[in-house]
Amino acid sequence: MNENYDKRVLIDTKSLIWQKTAQDHVLKKLLSSDLHNETALIKIEKNSTLNKNSKINSVEIFVLEGKYINQFGEFEVGTYLRLPKEDEAYVKTDIGCIIFRKINYFTDEQQIIIDTTSSQWLQGQGNLEVMPLYEQTALVKWPKNEKFISHKHWGGEEILVLKGIFIDEHGKYPQGYWIRSPHLSEHFPYVEEETIILVKTGHL
Repeated sequence: MNENYDKRVLIDTKSLIWQKTAQDHVLKKLLSSDLHNETALIKIEKNSTLNKNSKINSVEIFVLEGKYINQFGEFEVGTYLRLPKEDEAYVKTDIGCIIFRKINYFTDEQQIIIDTTSSQWLQGQGNLEVMPLYEQTALVKWPKNEKFISHKHWGGEEILVLKGIFIDEHGKYPQGYWIRSPHLSEHFPYVEEETIILVKTGHL
């Protein structure tokens, strides 16, 4: 898949069919890939291992369902992991899991693991609450009927809707939508119900 980062991409991940992979009991919904980079939803079924023969560099993960286990520990729903290296032979789950995963998008050695269910929300612009994860990656909580200023995305923006319905002048995006907007794109976002998004900016 050759990516055009100059165009807006909008995917309802709930409408995608889980695709089989080379590993038994591991399924994938591919959102983006370019050479060695990949953004996808990964489903590992109960009592299964991700990949017995693969080591990857630079993995960024958000656990959406179940429990994700690797060489660093056991991580439940709401955990954010940014790992310079991960040995997939140690990646498994006992109860099953679904993760949002980006691989090979960075080359530094900064390792971060955050349990967002116990981390503190900080005051953002207006009534927004923000939970910083790493540099320009964060969770953003929108209270009911909150509106944000019209703004441009320097370096682009990537959003995964975790809860509620994210809205702008282009449409409405319920939980499960993945939106990638290019460098210098502009929109006027708002919500009508409490909404939480995972957002990453400035990386495109």
